[in-house]
Amino acid sequence: MVILEAVIDRNGNVTEARVLKGLPFGLEQSALDAIKKWRFKPGTLNGQPVPVYYNLTINFQLQ
Repeated sequence: MVILEAVIDRNGNVTEARVLKGLPFGLEQSALDAIKKWRFKPGTLNGQPVPVYYNLTINFQLQ
């Protein structure tokens, strides 16, 4: 399990991301690379899109 904190901008793009809790074997970087490609629904304030911080957990199953 890798826990990340990301900043989602007004367009739903990840502009910043950092690892809060990680795993070895390069999984932290894999998780960071993956979420930077994702699009999110932006947060809103008074009906207008605003940047938000978002904590995200990514689970890996190793075999």
